[in-house]
This record gives sequence, structure tokens and C-alpha cells, in this order.
Amino acid sequence: MANSKLITRLKRSEGQLRGIQKMIEEERDCADIITQLTAVRSSVERVIELMITENLTECLNHPLDDPQAQKERLEKAVQYLIKRK
Repeated sequence: MANSKLITRLKRSEGQLRGIQKMIEEERDCADIITQLTAVRSSVERVIELMITENLTECLNHPLDDPQAQKERLEKAVQYLIKRK
């Protein structure tokens, strides 16, 4: 995924957060605010998933020449997945 698509997704989340701030300032209904917070969380989670996918794809499609360095690189990529669960 191109960086521009990731940036677009993050900017959308940023806009949602500004909207939530306004909702809080306006003392809007708690359930409505929580719904919007959940949407932002889902959006950020999707960006994380895309970043992890890109990282793993890069590791597999462009392996390092040094086997030990490649092993460490893959282990780090797998750790990203484990931390997400």
C-alpha cells in the first residue's frame, strides 16, 4: 500500500477525533461519542494491519543476503503480529 493511502487513512482518523472533541465540548450523548471513538479505533487498527502486512511482504519478497539478519528481521515482523493479539 502506498504511503499516500496510509496518510489519507490517518488524516481521516484525525478528522474523526476532532469531531469527537467537538461532540464532547457540546456535551453530546455518551453513546454517540463512544460510537465515534469505536470507529476511530477501528480505523487506526486497520492502518496497523496494513503496515504489518506491508512489512511482512517486504521481508518475504526482498530477503536480506545475511541469513542471520533475515531471521532477525522476520522475527521482528512476527513480533508485531503477536503484540496485536
